[in-house]
Amino acid sequence: MPTFSLIPADYSKRAVAYVIDVLFVVVPPLVAFLLAIFLVIAGVPLPLWTLILVLAVGWWFVAGLWNDIVRQGTTGSTFGKARQSLALVKVGTGESVGIGLAAVRILAIWFFNALTLGLFIVVDLLAPAFSKRNQRLIDMLLNTLVVDTSGSRTFQPTQMAEPVAETNVDDDPFL
Repeated sequence: MPTFSLIPADYSKRAVAYVIDVLFVVVPPLVAFLLAIFLVIAGVPLPLWTLILVLAVGWWFVAGLWNDIVRQGTTGSTFGKARQSLALVKVGTGESVGIGLAAVRILAIWFFNALTLGLFIVVDLLAPAFSKRNQRLIDMLLNTLVVDTSGSRTFQPTQMAEPVAETNVDDDPFL
C-alpha cells in the first residue's frame, strides 16, 4: 500500500475532487438515459433502449463502487482525488485505508445520510471548511485524513516519534 505524508488537503482541492468524482459516476448514465429517451421517441425497438438503460445503471453502480471502494482503498485516491493529487489515508500511519475501511466509510455515509434524511451529507461535506485538519465528519469518526500528495510521497515514521514539547492544544494544527 502506498504511504503518504500527513499534510491535510485544502478544502478547495477536496471540493473539486468531489465534483470530478460525481461527474465521473453520474454523467455517463445521464447521457445514456437521455439517449434512451430519444430512442423511445424515435420509435426504436424496446431491446435496444432497454439495453442502454441497463448499461447506464450498471455503469452507475459498478463505477461508483470501484471508484469509492476498490480504487480509493488500494491507492488512496478516487478518480477525482488523483486529478487533484489527494489521497485518503489512516491518520496514524499515512497508509492507504484499504478496501475494507473504504467500504465501511461508504456504508457509514449512506447509513447516516438515510438516518438523517439527507442532512448528514450536507454537514459532512461542509465540515472540512471548519475543521483544523480539513476532515469530513466521517473522516473524524474513522480516524482518516485526506492529504495532499503533490509534495513528498513518503511518510517518515520518525517524525511522529519525536518527543513533543508541552504546547497549548489550540496551537496544534492537526486538531
